[in-house]
Amino acid sequence: MTTGIAGAGRSVLAAVLTVALLGSSALAQEVGKASAVNPNATANLRTITIGSSITHKERIQTTSAGSVQLLFVDKTSMTIGPNSDLTIDEYVYDPNAGSGKLAATLGKGALRFVGGQISHTGDAEIKTASATVGIRGGVALIGTNHVYAGYGTSTVTSGGSTVSLGAGEYTALQGGQPPSPPGPPPPNFVLNQIRLFQSGSGQSGGVARGTASPANVQRAESRATGTPGGSVAGSLTPVPPPPPPPPPVAASLNQTIQTSTQQAAAKQVAQESIAARPSMTLSGFVGALMTTITNSSTYYSGPSTGIAVGTARVALDATSGRVQANFDGGVAHGPNSGYLPTTFNYQFGSTDPSLDGQSGYADYGNFAAGAAIDKTGKPLSTINGLPITDQTGAMVTVTRDQARQYADEGGTTTNFCDCDYTRWGLWASQSKQGPYLDTALGFWVAGRPTTAGEVPLSGQATYGGHVIANIENAGSNYVATGNFSNTVNFGSRTGQVTVTGLDSTNYAGQVQFMQDPRYFAGSLAGDAGARQMAMTGSFFRGVNSPVGEMGGAVAISGASYLGSGIFAAKMK
Repeated sequence: MTTGIAGAGRSVLAAVLTVALLGSSALAQEVGKASAVNPNATANLRTITIGSSITHKERIQTTSAGSVQLLFVDKTSMTIGPNSDLTIDEYVYDPNAGSGKLAATLGKGALRFVGGQISHTGDAEIKTASATVGIRGGVALIGTNHVYAGYGTSTVTSGGSTVSLGAGEYTALQGGQPPSPPGPPPPNFVLNQIRLFQSGSGQSGGVARGTASPANVQRAESRATGTPGGSVAGSLTPVPPPPPPPPPVAASLNQTIQTSTQQAAAKQVAQESIAARPSMTLSGFVGALMTTITNSSTYYSGPSTGIAVGTARVALDATSGRVQANFDGGVAHGPNSGYLPTTFNYQFGSTDPSLDGQSGYADYGNFAAGAAIDKTGKPLSTINGLPITDQTGAMVTVTRDQARQYADEGGTTTNFCDCDYTRWGLWASQSKQGPYLDTALGFWVAGRPTTAGEVPLSGQATYGGHVIANIENAGSNYVATGNFSNTVNFGSRTGQVTVTGLDSTNYAGQVQFMQDPRYFAGSLAGDAGARQMAMTGSFFRGVNSPVGEMGGAVAISGASYLGSGIFAAKMK
């Protein structure tokens, strides 16, 4: 008996020594990594740095100056905002089956959730002091007093009641009371949330330019897949095999875009009329499809494709003849999205006189910009808040004449918007990040901003224009266009929208004004293939009215079907 007790004692002692030698990680399962972090973020009271391992049962806390992005092994992403407290209650994932369970508790603050493989089965759950949120295959903005479904579906349970949110819907929460009925979010809610989760002045997501150590960079594997030797930037990036071509676009439009780029870049700005080139900043939206492949034979299973939507800011500088476009947004993860990133911040061109302009501004209807670079030639764009390499791409306008030419050559009956001030065009980017090759191809629209006080309180107006989108249909990629109509009732703060002839599908539905009446959002039902179109837009200034034009982004889903693009329209 004594011998048995002594043997048991030695076993316990050995276990204690093992834990002491290996550290607490011997008892905790790594579930992901910190891919971006700003100061004053801790995990179980240890300071988080870029590349830090995140473990099961970990408690993440941030101060008013802190934020952190977590990338889990199933490609789920959580961006935790300032003044937040999050605990990972449960995380189980079987990569072979592509299933598992994720549960976390948000004690305070806010987070942005972008679903990976686990959320495709519906087993992703976030608890707050006010509610329990179930997320399926989508993007959600979650706080202790609100839930917003950016894509996919979310269920919100509180006070014994449950509501279901579709794309673009919002519910308010209050101390154990039932959730408010689904509806559009408050004014500027989405834009303010985007700003909340972005780095502030003096912050860089943990990668200070020129000072990040090789060890930290290498630890920050670009998408937390556990790929051996994975890296995110510069000389640490392995050379992948020759990339496949980007998704094909209708030949006539593609040729038109290439010609436009060459012409705009070749213009001698000194010979152009300043009067025809106003200096101003346009605001708007972007919509695209993003495709990601990896050169890792361990993880290769074909490309991943998802919908990328976000905001656009286009600065035009008449004096220098330069353009700077910043496209910021997120990528929705669907059934085939294992390799996709979660966020993007693309910059094309620069108005900074100390940098290469990489752009040309011929006139207000014809400008273009290439991928922006810093003084050392590195891309200024980021993906998941991390550096990229080998970026090629551009944003260009599609002029009225080019749109008409495309319509004539393609035999389409689309009535492209004959907008006075609003501009739209094509954008594309291809870049590397570690073993990943990311290709984005889509459209942008931007107009002259109006003010909330200029939106009428009564009356009705009809807007007509077009929708143009990049489509993936059962593995085939192409561009589709359709006619857009929105009959707005300014008194009821609604709009009745139809989109006709878009890839042989007609859509109809209602959009509702947000609390800031410049913005509106809604969902449209298609009459083919169970297709749905989520739409977000805003009013733009026109020649004869402060709300004379409008534009926005569309995201389309259906059976083996994805689409993303923009709409532009003018008051009739």
